[in-house]
Amino acid sequence: MLALEAIYGDNLNILGENSVPRYFQIYVYCEIPDGISVSVELPGVDDYPTKFSVEHLAPISLTCLMPPSYPSHHSPYFTLAVQWLDNVKISSLCDMLDSLWAQQPGQEVIFEWVQWLQSSTLSHFGFDDGIVIRDSESTMDHVDVRVVGEILSVEDVVQQLINYNEEQCQESFLQGFHVCVICFSEYKGIDFIKLPCRHYFCRNCMETYSQMHVKEGSVMKIVCPDDKCGGFVPPNLLKRLLGEADFERWERLLLERTLDAMADVAYCPRCQTACLEDEDNAQCPKCLFSFCTRCRDRRHIGERCLTPEEKLLSLQEREKVRHLNKGDTGPSKLVDEISSIKEILRSCVPCPHCGTGITRVSGCNHMLCKNCGKLFCYGCGKPLTPAHTSEQCRIDYEKRTAKVDLVDAIKELQKKLKVGGYKPHPCPNCHLITYKLGNNNHVFCEGCQVHHCALCRKVVRKSSEHYGPRGCKQHTADPEITRIRPKKNDDSQSESL
Repeated sequence: MLALEAIYGDNLNILGENSVPRYFQIYVYCEIPDGISVSVELPGVDDYPTKFSVEHLAPISLTCLMPPSYPSHHSPYFTLAVQWLDNVKISSLCDMLDSLWAQQPGQEVIFEWVQWLQSSTLSHFGFDDGIVIRDSESTMDHVDVRVVGEILSVEDVVQQLINYNEEQCQESFLQGFHVCVICFSEYKGIDFIKLPCRHYFCRNCMETYSQMHVKEGSVMKIVCPDDKCGGFVPPNLLKRLLGEADFERWERLLLERTLDAMADVAYCPRCQTACLEDEDNAQCPKCLFSFCTRCRDRRHIGERCLTPEEKLLSLQEREKVRHLNKGDTGPSKLVDEISSIKEILRSCVPCPHCGTGITRVSGCNHMLCKNCGKLFCYGCGKPLTPAHTSEQCRIDYEKRTAKVDLVDAIKELQKKLKVGGYKPHPCPNCHLITYKLGNNNHVFCEGCQVHHCALCRKVVRKSSEHYGPRGCKQHTADPEITRIRPKKNDDSQSESL
């Protein structure tokens, strides 16, 4: 017994410390260093998982009682229990243990039994490449009396295998050391948070990640931090990460985001309570205010909604009347509402479908109105159609801008060159009309890339030789061209120079 305790340690459970005869229980773990596959054969069932892998198998339970005549004359009395084998196969294991005792009578055999169960159980049944689980067609007549345990269905056996494997994998994970892929620090497994998608991150990073999104209000982004996953984070796990106050804020914001995503939900303009929309109108269940969901003003059946400009003028008139009647110059709610509408008109683009003011924080011109759920172009404020996309609108805008810039550049150039009041100078090489830059007679032709003189109309090869005391003057002023307006007569109604 001392030798068995030293070898098997915690896997040995002595059931009677001082009892005679001695009896004990040993948990024997089959050797599967790289894991093993499990195949399930269920005739007539198609939607059941037929194959999966496990890294840990439930142990074989060997219970022994050593009689006083052991090992001289009798073998130990024993029972066997295995969760993932049927009773016929366990009976076969009992026969193998009897044969091992028969091969070496009169010697200690328990260590040999455990060694054989640990290393040869799978190969004994031909399970070297994988375990096969199927319904047993045997009756109780074929079952050894030393087999203990319930007769389980195939579904129960598979579930027990999966549960035990997950428990052992979790235990191994908690005892090992791992590296967080966010902060690249190494911690023990108990300091990690493992998500249902099987990705894991250290507790500090997950707490910071969750609290940041709750603080910023982006609660819909609290998913698995792995960029290729985006798996769900359970609420019970978030409650442990956030604490009571932040978790309550998360619940409230999540409800608001969910309601905002519903097309038939609008908020009361008075108390901000969520209301169900009915044909562009809604009634608040809290304050009973009936309002138009388009303009968020009181309900006006048969009348069109006021535009923001019209509403601004109306509020300004009401504010003037209030000052005249009461002589009050202090601030009022109307002043705040007027300021709000002015800001909306200044910084927002109204939705062409419902008129709601939309402000773009970042991104492209492809906008989705959260009030009516329809698309429009933020650049031009028109509805988006297959013929009018935000990208095409951007390209057209750039073309228009480039054209305007070109026209402005030409006008500016003409202004600088003073084209309108000075003499044109045709190029002597290609006859393209050119103009002087101020009083400089050295003119460059953009057409043929040649310099020429505005005085003599000759091509200039070297300006140092052409201009000077013996040549043309490089700087002279051209006489301004004056327009002569002739007298009108019956034969001509046109103007000429």
